[in-house]
Amino acid sequence: MPKISVGRGEDLEEKYGMKGTGEIGRHLVGENEEAHAANPINFDIATPHVMGVFGKRGTGKSYSLGTIAEEIHDADISDNLSTILVDPMGIYWSMKRPNDRAATMLEQWDLKPKGYDINIFIPEGKTESFEQKDMPYDKTFTLNPAELSATEWSMAFNLELNSKIGILLERVVTKMDDKFGNDYTLNMMIKSLDKFDFDKDTRRALENRFQNAKDWGIFGEESTIDDFMTRGEISIIDMSVFGEMSSGWSVRSLVVGLLAKRVLQQRMAARRMEELDEMQGISENEMPIVWMLIDEAHQFIPNNGRTPATKPLLRWVKIGREPGVSLALCTQQPAKLNSNALSQCDVILSHRLTAKEDIQALGEIMQSYMRHDIGHYIDALPDRPGTGLMLDDNSERVFPIQMRPRRSWHAGGTPDAFDE
Repeated sequence: MPKISVGRGEDLEEKYGMKGTGEIGRHLVGENEEAHAANPINFDIATPHVMGVFGKRGTGKSYSLGTIAEEIHDADISDNLSTILVDPMGIYWSMKRPNDRAATMLEQWDLKPKGYDINIFIPEGKTESFEQKDMPYDKTFTLNPAELSATEWSMAFNLELNSKIGILLERVVTKMDDKFGNDYTLNMMIKSLDKFDFDKDTRRALENRFQNAKDWGIFGEESTIDDFMTRGEISIIDMSVFGEMSSGWSVRSLVVGLLAKRVLQQRMAARRMEELDEMQGISENEMPIVWMLIDEAHQFIPNNGRTPATKPLLRWVKIGREPGVSLALCTQQPAKLNSNALSQCDVILSHRLTAKEDIQALGEIMQSYMRHDIGHYIDALPDRPGTGLMLDDNSERVFPIQMRPRRSWHAGGTPDAFDE
């Protein structure tokens, strides 16, 4: 049965066939309960994309994000790829376990349950919290506070830069940058406060914020986020521990923002080396192509307001194709996702949506080539788990899809009060 390729141009398909693609589901033919699964649908993972994964709560969007991660890891080109999965809710640790409960269903897809050798990273300062709750992790990470700009600090602290505390913050960061470059700690920033000619209340207010930042558990003498970019591996960044903090989403966004900046900088440098190699007839992947998958993406790159991750992620969206970085943005509220990011999605997987503003947001970016209103396609989906729409900007086509079952265990299911 011929396979349908999503996100891949005719030239690449002619040259490589289905190499560097992942089978995530099957094309649904027919409407509503008469729909049946037909041709396999493969999506391109070898070239850069901005992908949207949408669906209202309980329709399987986070489940599908895990399926995408599995396919990237299992791809025949996986040694040239690196997968970073941003997990704000702490549900992807279960990918280590095989999905034995779906063994019969997987057999129908010629697949078997499989646990993945993922690396779960947590903030170095939060190990005790994870261990007390018996939450699994493999490695820890730290960030260098010297890599943060005054603007990023102000967003994390929810401060206006033109306020008294904001002005002091900017002067502290500028002074530290001038004197120490990228080699200073949070304690050094705190000690420097008394050297500035500001009233005591302002200095103590900023000191309190820096002290609170120490409690986030993410800062160290150096940044270790390069460990996330290991060739051929899946790195899960578990930031569920920040859910207990009032500033939790700001801290999560700070981590994602720094990570996005670092990966893009390194891929841009690597791409220059790859271009030089190509000029000399050498074909070598200096650094793996990076896929970053972000759950609850509207919290990191919202349509209204900014976070420390907004600017770095928008750079991925706008220039990521050339250096070779891919982004998958997963949310139950696409209307709340930054409109610039939404409009640049060239591949979209959308499970069922019911909110008018979400359906409208999806329809606006794909209306040029759809034969029907987006609502028509959504209403025609059968009412069963894992169904959705694949919208491919490359071929300008819409494919109803039945997603394949996960090979690894999914911990994000809906609990119930039944005894069985």
